[in-house]
Amino acid sequence: HWAGLGFYRRARLLHQGAKLVVDKYEGNVPETVEGLMKISGIGPYTASAVASIAFGICVPVVDGNVCRVLSRLKGIANHIKSPALKDRLGWTLAEQIVQAGDGKNAGEINQALMELGATYCAPAGTGMDPNDPLKDFYMSTKLAFCFKEELQRLSKIHGYKTFPVDAYMNSVIAEKPPSIYICDSKSSILTGFNELYTKDSSFMSHGPFPLPPPKSAKREEVLVVAVQCMMEFRGNCKRYLLVKRPKSGLLAGQWEFPSVCIWSSDNKKKSNKNQKKKDGKVDVVPFIEESKRAEALTQYLKSLANNDVEKEFTQWVENRNRTQIQTSKEHIFSHIRHTMWIEYQYLKVEDFIDITASWKAPDGRLVRWMTEVEMESVGITSGVKKVLNT
Repeated sequence: HWAGLGFYRRARLLHQGAKLVVDKYEGNVPETVEGLMKISGIGPYTASAVASIAFGICVPVVDGNVCRVLSRLKGIANHIKSPALKDRLGWTLAEQIVQAGDGKNAGEINQALMELGATYCAPAGTGMDPNDPLKDFYMSTKLAFCFKEELQRLSKIHGYKTFPVDAYMNSVIAEKPPSIYICDSKSSILTGFNELYTKDSSFMSHGPFPLPPPKSAKREEVLVVAVQCMMEFRGNCKRYLLVKRPKSGLLAGQWEFPSVCIWSSDNKKKSNKNQKKKDGKVDVVPFIEESKRAEALTQYLKSLANNDVEKEFTQWVENRNRTQIQTSKEHIFSHIRHTMWIEYQYLKVEDFIDITASWKAPDGRLVRWMTEVEMESVGITSGVKKVLNT
């Protein structure tokens, strides 16, 4: 039921971790951060959360929500994915909080910080909600009101309607060396306060803290996908050719239609690595001619044949009686966008019994003919479903 939701790696690691706990620790989950991190798939965040909440160990927990709370408490002008914040300063500050007092309530404090970051201190939080237990302690809110007072002062003297960010950044104040490495951009914070003030000068909040994470362009890839459908003469039963992905990397171990990447923006960047890229530039996905797409796919399909199926399979492939869909399909992952050109090929056989149902390609990949029911049983991805329903 979780097929297509992006949980494949988590499910595999959960299974590996459970086996390790049973085999190595006799079913007892380690109680320390160090012990927990020896389990597959558990990193500093999960290890600290389990250790503090389940076993009462006095260690901090730092995730995106906690980083947001800390950024606003201390007025840290950076984004929550910045290594300076999430990997260094965040842990130091969170440790100070959980160790305060007798340090016996680390689990409760960690949960409270995470909950605050998801509720009162969520991205849309104002810092002035009367129910927010930290409303009197946010440095970010104090800075918002300092900004408002300074802008009103400058407005009376110079008639400014918005804060002169550029002038400020070129001033002597801005030229002072930063006292710590955490501040990414004062101008971004000031611009954020400007937008708040322009929208409603009577209402200021700590919204600009933390800064939004920089948006990295998605990697673009152009794929040619083969949908090879085998049908019996005497019935309507269909089987589709699928290939199993490698055990590591994107969608590791998942079954997919045979496909080959014929263009990638990563290759373009490597070839142009000495050329300075303009900020915000988006890679333009090229149109690949049908003949080139077909040739690349044919060569890839031929590479799947081993000695057991080489004669019959290669003959099918070289017939090239594939139907090319004239419009591409797009499928987006968190960091990759696939432009997929799909080619269909229908193969009619007397009986499936006479066909090799599965084999191993020369490079070790598993290849298998599957019915739609069998595809569902192995948990096909949303990308495969999109191609199948084209």
